[in-house]
Amino acid sequence: MNLVLIGAPLFLLGFLHRRPLPARYDAAVFRWLHRRIWRAYPLFRVLWPLGTTPAMLFFLFALLLFRWPLGLIASAAYALAALLERGTKLALRRQRPFRALANVHMTQPRPPHDPSFPSGDALRVWFVAGVLAVWLGGSAPLTLAAVILAALVSLGRIGLGAHYPLDVLAGSGLGLFFAGLLSFFLA
Repeated sequence: MNLVLIGAPLFLLGFLHRRPLPARYDAAVFRWLHRRIWRAYPLFRVLWPLGTTPAMLFFLFALLLFRWPLGLIASAAYALAALLERGTKLALRRQRPFRALANVHMTQPRPPHDPSFPSGDALRVWFVAGVLAVWLGGSAPLTLAAVILAALVSLGRIGLGAHYPLDVLAGSGLGLFFAGLLSFFLA
């Protein structure tokens, strides 16, 4: 199945946080997950850098060096995804769970100063996993490893208290959507 068809609904699903009932469920699911996985924060802190902008820039630079046509298209796709992510964050200004909910502590190495929705970290790790899937094929061992790491990094954003589940789903969807667009240009 094309990543565009997976990513678009995930991104749009995240906007449910704007409705009162889904927002309450999102907070409840956050609390449930956070309570169960926060003890794994040492693992999440180790994986945390994989979702950062410097890690994404390193990945894109490596693609430009070794597969320059793919790297060029991927860089343009990521730039569009990052612009949409930043614009959405600034337009909606969703408070992060560690600021909005009582008894939630943020334990990631560097505190975020931007709004919560959508998760830029999830966008980046799922974009990398999606690019690898498009380039190498969905069953390649490197693609599988990237998907597992993306899932752990994304879950870690909840465990570290930085994002709600709908933030992570929307960011993941955005990354997969823009990675899926690559397949149209590489065909």
